[in-house]
Amino acid sequence: MPPDAARRDANPRPLEGVRVLAQAIVWAGPFGSMILADLGAEVIEVESIQHISPTRSFFRHVPEPQRESGIGAGHPDRDISDGHWERYSFFHYAKRGHKSVTLDLNRERGRELFYELVRVSDAFIENNATHVVEQLGIDWPQLSELNPRLIMIRFPGFGTTGPYRNFRGFGATMEAAIGHSMVRGYRDADPSQTPPIFHADPNGGAHVAFALQAALWARERTGAGQLIDMSQAEAVLPHITYALTDYTMNGRVQPPWGNRHPSMAPYGLYPCREEPGVEHDHEPSVAIAVPSDEVFGALVEVIGAPQLARDARYADVVSRYRNQDDLEPAIASWTRRQTPSEAMRILQEAGVPAAMVNRQTLMHGDAQLAARGFFEEITHPVIGTYPYPGPMAKFEQTPLTPVASPAPTLGQHNEAVLRGLLGLSERDYQALVADEIIGTAYREDAT
Repeated sequence: MPPDAARRDANPRPLEGVRVLAQAIVWAGPFGSMILADLGAEVIEVESIQHISPTRSFFRHVPEPQRESGIGAGHPDRDISDGHWERYSFFHYAKRGHKSVTLDLNRERGRELFYELVRVSDAFIENNATHVVEQLGIDWPQLSELNPRLIMIRFPGFGTTGPYRNFRGFGATMEAAIGHSMVRGYRDADPSQTPPIFHADPNGGAHVAFALQAALWARERTGAGQLIDMSQAEAVLPHITYALTDYTMNGRVQPPWGNRHPSMAPYGLYPCREEPGVEHDHEPSVAIAVPSDEVFGALVEVIGAPQLARDARYADVVSRYRNQDDLEPAIASWTRRQTPSEAMRILQEAGVPAAMVNRQTLMHGDAQLAARGFFEEITHPVIGTYPYPGPMAKFEQTPLTPVASPAPTLGQHNEAVLRGLLGLSERDYQALVADEIIGTAYREDAT
């Protein structure tokens, strides 16, 4: 897996020289391909002008009712006029550093060109509905015969086998299916009131990025590629293993935790006064976690109630856990007199784990994120320059910043990939354009 010498530079990124074909859609797929691109892989997004990528948009033309309902919130200036698929904010975040090639895989010539790309690539990752790759003729038996060194990762919502194999899923449905939503609910609240957080999506993408790198190492030993079958739901299930193993070992069903912890007390969110000059759409809060008796002693000193540490109801973690309802008002009485940032600073200085509950209005000015250079400005030819969350980590010897390139426009790299990489003639290339096998804008009847 050594990087191609022609593509080396003075500080090659970790995955420099690895070429990945991707049909990585919605959120789980793009989050995985983004990590790979940030690490230096050449990621070629295989799109189509016949079918709209759900990462770019769900509409060729935004219907009028949707325009009125604010669906443009993910677009700069809420601009959802024609061509809005080039302006969707999430695509710009998750597809940075990618290339875009459009191929109609439902037509023989489009598949042939895809097969040619497979022959010169290291991996193909996709999270379409399970049946899609078989219908298109780009499933593992076909592709592995073309390139025995290929690594293919399939990661639909529930995997490619089992009774759920053809079920459709998004983050919220996968969280529900594996019990995450039930445990994450609030005390005395109906489960239907648990808000979705789509946690399964980026978690699945991170698993894909790791699995591909592990498979590349395995290929170094064996010389052969392999198929990786991953379920996004199974990937997020370990995040509730505390509840799962408690039932397995003790026969006990964990109730919804809400903002509490299964073994620490006190633990939760506490109301604060407003930060000066900051608009709050709901009550400002601070998160506090108390992992030991010593930390509890420090907490009650800070809030001016040291007698609570001598109260039998709060003398140890078991007692505190049983009496949280009585204890929390005393903590809230102090936090209400602090802003979230003040409460965090005072408690942290006393050795109590605490953090302000941050929000978008404050994130870009957050001192910690600013000091670490977390946000990186990226300039795109269509929407301009905006700050984006940066790469996953800081590599001392092989820096991941600046981001290699902005997200691609639809079909932006058709010529570079098809003519430059595959060596098509100008005549053949123009024939593809004329036949609408490739293009740089969605067809009027795109679905």
